Amino acid sequence: MMPDAAKSLVAAALVLSGLYLVVFGNSWAPTAFELLPDTEPGYWLELIVPFLPVALIGFGAALFVSTHRCK
Repeated sequence: MMPDAAKSLVAAALVLSGLYLVVFGNSWAPTAFELLPDTEPGYWLELIVPFLPVALIGFGAALFVSTHRCK
């Protein structure tokens, strides 16, 4: 099992990377949308790309809460 400090650090990294993707979406999203349709799985992944920042923030928040819940 991962220590609580490491879980908190990973959770913070997930939330910060999600916020980075939200703020700088104009720089990475067009490139992702250009590259994805070239492959068959890319058509399906193209549906997930807009929710990627929200997913990272959500996973980070869930990990942080699971570390700091009352025992």
